[in-house]
Amino acid sequence: MITKKQRVVGCVLTVVGVLVLLVGLFGYLAGDLQMEALQPYADQVYMAREVASSTGKGVDSYFDLHGDESGVHVFYASFEAGGETGMISAMDFEAEETKKALKGENMQFPGTKDNMNLVVTEETPVTLDNGEVFTQGVKLRGWGTSKYRSLKLTVEGPGEMQVYAVSSLPNEDRTMVLYNSLTGEEVAVASAPVLGDAPVEAITFAIPAAGTYYLSTRGDIPIAPLHWLMNMAIMILLAGIVLIFNGIMLTRQCWERMVDLFCVEPALIFFLLFVYYPVIDQIRISFTDMGILTVGKQEFVNWDNYDWLFNKSGAKYFWESLGITATYTFWEVAITLVGGMLLALLFNRMTRSFNAMRAIVFMPKYIAVSTSAVVFMWILYSPVAAGANQSEGILNYALSLFGIQGPHWLVDASTALAGVLILTAWRVVGYAMMIYLSAMKGIPADYYDAASIDGADGVQQFRFITVPLLAPTTLFLFVTTFIASMKVFQSVDVMTGGGPGTATNVMVQWIYNLTFTDFRTARGAAVSVVFFVILLVCTAATMKFSNRNVNYDS
Repeated sequence: MITKKQRVVGCVLTVVGVLVLLVGLFGYLAGDLQMEALQPYADQVYMAREVASSTGKGVDSYFDLHGDESGVHVFYASFEAGGETGMISAMDFEAEETKKALKGENMQFPGTKDNMNLVVTEETPVTLDNGEVFTQGVKLRGWGTSKYRSLKLTVEGPGEMQVYAVSSLPNEDRTMVLYNSLTGEEVAVASAPVLGDAPVEAITFAIPAAGTYYLSTRGDIPIAPLHWLMNMAIMILLAGIVLIFNGIMLTRQCWERMVDLFCVEPALIFFLLFVYYPVIDQIRISFTDMGILTVGKQEFVNWDNYDWLFNKSGAKYFWESLGITATYTFWEVAITLVGGMLLALLFNRMTRSFNAMRAIVFMPKYIAVSTSAVVFMWILYSPVAAGANQSEGILNYALSLFGIQGPHWLVDASTALAGVLILTAWRVVGYAMMIYLSAMKGIPADYYDAASIDGADGVQQFRFITVPLLAPTTLFLFVTTFIASMKVFQSVDVMTGGGPGTATNVMVQWIYNLTFTDFRTARGAAVSVVFFVILLVCTAATMKFSNRNVNYDS
């Protein structure tokens, strides 16, 4: 029975959940999805984050709700500090000029490709209190703290700077702040007035000590809350969904069932947050220009990454890597199934000596891949192996004692993949053997007795009894080994790093190199998405085939 109190609690949770969901949705639309209507706010966060990253401090600054058009127009600036002087004038540049940097005498308006400075033409000439007349000014953008939409200077000692500037808003003064470029701290604050009939007066900023400073505008609302909201958007969204779900269920389910639901929810939330969300977000990243070193926002580039992957330079490496992965997968699956089954037949004896040998064969499965890979590098190739030169390892040295010249396993492109497969075989056959052994023990002895009476020899019994009845086990090993081998990474990364050249550049290694070596995170995500689809299709096809051809009867 659902009590009235429970219904009230459910309704309250639902309402709170909707509010939390909307807050999280706002952060997600502004940050990850970069909704165009919210970009003026998101851009201020990204710019403040860039400054914070360069100064080693947290994100601060203030929102400018008026956006890009609410900056300050600077006409002339000069400073005298530490025995140095400098000046910059808007009349020294071409009207409507957009450049990365506008340079004067020991002063400049710095900029980047994404944050260029703009020389604007004034609607009416502006007269300064020194009598000079300006028909154009340099625009300081009104998007919070930014080193790239500012006035920058470096001084050798204390002094002061004078700036002639006005607010670009028709009826609102603008706050200008002089920041320390190294620490990001505010040094001086002043107000840029609205342009009136009187001549524009100079605004004075005190420079406290030697260093590099930049002058920028700011709003009145702290940026840090939205920065936190954009970073935590998924967590907030998930919290909102959970609250709404629980609120609705409280109005529909009795308390006893709700207790069971509460016990299951932590596991569901864990999978949603750490399994399914990364997959979905990876798809989003594949449509951006995201790089691992990118501090600011990522631009959506539509299908450019997929176009690169299938129609441009990436196509060659994609098909090459897919072919190498398929070759590796074929041999690992063959080694696992054939080697595991043969070893299971060999060790299918219940004696102490065979138990010990089974344990020895199975033991490599418990050794870390990275550790095994380092050991096999020493076996197959090591400059410090006793008696070996710099292209040989212990194995080749042992072969040379018998007059056999072994290949340069991990050095030559023709044998590098085979060298990795030697490690793979050593690790996987023991595991497959144990799985097959457990399945063989489950086959009734009556089948073999009846076959012996009918005159079937050992080979025929293996072919017509053992192999068919091991089909479900074979399918299990095939599917698990296929998926694991297609995703091989650790052994390749440690032993060859995808080399020599691209001889062992399997798909996951290529994705890793794209992301962490070339810093092409978005391209790595695009390859990951395509590779995920390939694995999904192959696994589905395998399962469909098994339903038709595998007999589960014993």
